[in-house]
Amino acid sequence: MAVTFGTNDLLEYDAKHSVLICRECKYAIQKSALGSHLLRHKIYRRERQRLLSSIAELQLVEPDDVQLPPAGFPPVAGLPVISGYRCTATGCESLCASSKRMRRHWSESHGVSDPPDSCARSVNLQTFFRGTKVKYFEVASPEPLVTGEGMVAQRHDLDLVPTPASVPPPGPRYDLDLETLKYFHHFTTATSLTLPTGNHEPAMYWQLDVVARALQQRWLMCGLLAISASHLAVLPSDETTKQVHRERSEWFLQEFYAGWGDVLQSPSVAGLEEAKSAGAQMICIQRCCHWTSEIPALSQGLIPEPTAFDLQSFTTTVQGCADPNLALHSAFSSDDMPEGSSDAAVSGNVPSALLDRFRALPYRMAEALEKPDNALDFFATLSAIDALVECCSLSYASDDVEAVWTGMASWSRPRRLSDHFNQMVWHRNPAALIVFAHWLLLVERAERHCWFLKGSATMLLRQIRGYLPDDSSVHRLVGDLIGREDRH
Repeated sequence: MAVTFGTNDLLEYDAKHSVLICRECKYAIQKSALGSHLLRHKIYRRERQRLLSSIAELQLVEPDDVQLPPAGFPPVAGLPVISGYRCTATGCESLCASSKRMRRHWSESHGVSDPPDSCARSVNLQTFFRGTKVKYFEVASPEPLVTGEGMVAQRHDLDLVPTPASVPPPGPRYDLDLETLKYFHHFTTATSLTLPTGNHEPAMYWQLDVVARALQQRWLMCGLLAISASHLAVLPSDETTKQVHRERSEWFLQEFYAGWGDVLQSPSVAGLEEAKSAGAQMICIQRCCHWTSEIPALSQGLIPEPTAFDLQSFTTTVQGCADPNLALHSAFSSDDMPEGSSDAAVSGNVPSALLDRFRALPYRMAEALEKPDNALDFFATLSAIDALVECCSLSYASDDVEAVWTGMASWSRPRRLSDHFNQMVWHRNPAALIVFAHWLLLVERAERHCWFLKGSATMLLRQIRGYLPDDSSVHRLVGDLIGREDRH
């Protein structure tokens, strides 16, 4: 007889394999994640502690130590059975959940980029764990059921697709994942309103266009849900709840990146390019999330390279959040910007103290720094400061997210900063780094509107300080830039 725990027998202990299976989620729970998993099911303090005390008496092994059933054994109760593939190469027998994964396996493990149809045979698979601990094993075909009408239906617990010979039985056959629906609802009602749209219509892009594509592409939906979970993780709540959202974000990301890899290898078809574009933007947004202090970086290394938090990768990623081609198209083209002095373009909404600081910057830098190595350094630095004043005007044109984002992100686009200035930043030129540090005032302003940037300005300023010469007069130029709410 199975040993169960919790209301409605939520958890079932499989003594044969020493794992604890959540009957609602249909996978085994790692010992270290039990507390947060119970909280996800709305099991709070007293009941949770009682359950954890009872479960502590059980022998639970770590995912890597679970003894998998031999191939062909009956399915493990409580786990979904999915269709998959077993490699037919001699001595291999690797298992994959999709034909695309199997083709990739042949390419990476057997050096065959275009394997024949006979490279694998269809099998039924199960896995005890999800996320980064997925480890498939082959099982026998599930026992058929006879429905009320005498029709045959296979006992698949996940993604059952009715066919003329396979009809789901009446009653609550399809189990709606209410937790996942909550993340989807939060995205459509809240998160989508906080994301930059670049040259897209703000009210349409994330709420309608991306959602419509995500409803057709499972991997894209997982990316959307991951962003929603990351958003919830930075909202005010207790640390345990935040951790639950972080874990759910990681789970969604796992499937998102698996699908992303498959899509990149797929031939272009109608609608797929738009999905790729949305996916690329999601990657940039998630990279920003995991760079900040609010959401720790993933230990599994899911975020594609470049993952290092540095000046160049940050500016490129920021632009990619609104444009997958890493070139933000703001509402103001280069022809719209006035020539010559930037003063003519300055909005009246820009705090006078901020403008005074930017205008005085060349003189303060001249007092603290040595003479520029060449005239190009001097003019590139002045041009970058002028561009900063223009972008400041864009940022303060209004307090909506698009204006603030455009003002912040457009400073680092190629048409504003010269290649020479970018090279100065790359070579850690002190003058360029000081100007870059002053741009962080616009980044900090954007943080108040864009939750996924929270903490970025402080992290970048700390990095810049480490690059500057050990000179007090130089450090005073950037010492009080970030974190002072009263400076304006």
